[in-house]
Amino acid sequence: MKLLGVLVFLVLAILAMRGARWAYAGFVMLILLYFPASTGFRVDPKPCELTFNLPLGVQSLSNYPHIILFSFFFLVTTRQLRLSRWRRFGWSIGLTMAMGAAVEIAEGLSGKHHCKTVDLIPDFMGALLGLMVVVLGGTIASAKLSRRNGDNGPIRGNQTVD
Repeated sequence: MKLLGVLVFLVLAILAMRGARWAYAGFVMLILLYFPASTGFRVDPKPCELTFNLPLGVQSLSNYPHIILFSFFFLVTTRQLRLSRWRRFGWSIGLTMAMGAAVEIAEGLSGKHHCKTVDLIPDFMGALLGLMVVVLGGTIASAKLSRRNGDNGPIRGNQTVD
């Protein structure tokens, strides 16, 4: 059953990356339902750790699964939004952080996982990593396109236009 869930998750993720909005909605719902489903939908709420301090924040940066998963969530979310470039990035970061908070709440409600607000730090780092991937990817694609079209870039200094 777990294998089927992973396969459905991967199919929805791939379709969402290709721009299917219904797949994105299913992708988000599957993420939020993972924690309750892992306990058979039995709720055993545990209190969330609301502690923030520097050593705990630095230690949270080693939470690589959160960083990787939330950078992927940022990429999928950015692909779904049809806004101007910087507005899309702002909304994607906001939605990634909202998903991070929702995941922490779901972890706390399930009782099986540990709800820690300090996990929002690696979630934010994942969003920033995703942002870097999108910006660098766009820059590389733009450079390749301009080379293909014979454009040498902007005019600088004392260059003249023919």
